[in-house]
Amino acid sequence: MTMTLPTGLTDLVRASLGDPLAEIADQHAELLHHGPGSLSTASLHRVRGTTTDGVSWSFFVKSIHAINHSPWYAKMPEELRADAVANFPWRADADVYLARPSLPCGLRLPRMYRLDDLGDDRLVMWLEDVPVAPAAWDLDRYRAAALLLGHLAAARPVAGRSSAPREPLNRSLRHYCAGPVAGLFLPILRDPATWRHPLVARHADPLLRTDLLALAGRIDPLLDALDRLPHTLVHGDASPMNLLVPADGSAEFVAVDWGWPHPAAVGFDLGQLLVGRAHTGELDPADLPAVHEAIEAAYAAAAAGIADPGEISFGYVATLVLRSAWTAIPFELLGQEPTPELHDLFRKRAALARFIADLGRSVTAW
Repeated sequence: MTMTLPTGLTDLVRASLGDPLAEIADQHAELLHHGPGSLSTASLHRVRGTTTDGVSWSFFVKSIHAINHSPWYAKMPEELRADAVANFPWRADADVYLARPSLPCGLRLPRMYRLDDLGDDRLVMWLEDVPVAPAAWDLDRYRAAALLLGHLAAARPVAGRSSAPREPLNRSLRHYCAGPVAGLFLPILRDPATWRHPLVARHADPLLRTDLLALAGRIDPLLDALDRLPHTLVHGDASPMNLLVPADGSAEFVAVDWGWPHPAAVGFDLGQLLVGRAHTGELDPADLPAVHEAIEAAYAAAAAGIADPGEISFGYVATLVLRSAWTAIPFELLGQEPTPELHDLFRKRAALARFIADLGRSVTAW
């Protein structure tokens, strides 16, 4: 895929280097993989080069769009499309970079050098390309991330709980469940042909479909229970891939790909922290229990001022189920050639689905 480089690239390079006289000697654009499941990311590129003085420069370029431009949109029932377009928070990431909110010590944002509005609900962000340290995601790193996410929640509480009919606090999650979950993911889960597919049948245990569909029957009660919890502003997609460990030591983590502009229940950010590396197959399913326990304890220690451990645990597990139970198995990959590598991914993802289903079965209404 060829990327058309913009006019004014020299100005961007000068701003990023802090050199008003820099001139570009060469430039390259590299298309980066972003996975088939994204609803709002159109493309990711790394645009890099050198100056005439031999200094290297680089940008991370992210193109985003409204959900109606996504390949998933055509698969959505027609009656759900207008609501999805109106409510899916496709530009949340860009809005955070524009607002530059205050973050806890140890957490920072990447710098956004330029935002191009292409019209028709399409944006292109020219971001700092953060050099990442070769840091392992061991339990200590998971704890450090969860601690900062807990501090983030504690620093941005939203007043009030929902105990009577009113506009729900967790509005984005309700729209997600009513739109993509109800219109795209649950029909796939309910289809017997899905579970007969060799990539699924070989690795999913016989009761997984039953347990996931039983959880689907609890979506509305879980949403109502979440409304009664303390709420905060959140990152929204705090997976390890979006918590970069900067090589220059400028922070513990650089938080990218913010994805949730509305208040969410305490514990919300822990779900993506748990499943992020499990989605890619990097986290062995056998390690899920230890990561789960470590991040919940660290977050609870940081967020103790706004919620008690029981509230945090319920908010974490309930939102994990509502966001991730239906997509734990990568159904979007069923059309690919069933290589040994793909079988291994499905094995790990089926184990992730089982882990989430078991957590969901244990959670009771708050």
